Amino acid sequence: CCTFPGCDAHIGWLDAHHIRYWNHNGETNLDNMILVCRRHHRVAHRRGWTVTLTNDGWTHWTAPDGHTFWGQRHHQQRAGPVPA
Repeated sequence: CCTFPGCDAHIGWLDAHHIRYWNHNGETNLDNMILVCRRHHRVAHRRGWTVTLTNDGWTHWTAPDGHTFWGQRHHQQRAGPVPA
């Protein structure tokens, strides 16, 4: 599913997104890629939005206003505090 929290887009609607952009030496491999639907892929590229991938495979999103939140895997959002 899309890694953006609350999104229910299914696999047929997903794009692969480079965490570190390919034109900034970001490799095209599983350690640098996440799945997002087309809508949230555009969000990830908007000014002020960032998404990171933690060592244990969870996404961490930051909105332009500084709000941070965990992404989801298999339609389940991670519990617990967001990294500082």
